[in-house]
Amino acid sequence: MFCTVIDMRGDYALIKYNDTGIISEVAIALLPEGIDTGDQLKFEDFAFTTL
Repeated sequence: MFCTVIDMRGDYALIKYNDTGIISEVAIALLPEGIDTGDQLKFEDFAFTTL
């Protein structure tokens, strides 16, 4: 599943899943190091990776 980081708020990031449009709040500790707003991610096997 592909998603986009749409906002960073303290210890959490807002992630929008591209195929469903659903927005979720995800702890930054679960995301790849160095991500920023606008970055594209892939969510697979319960882990996020950068594209």
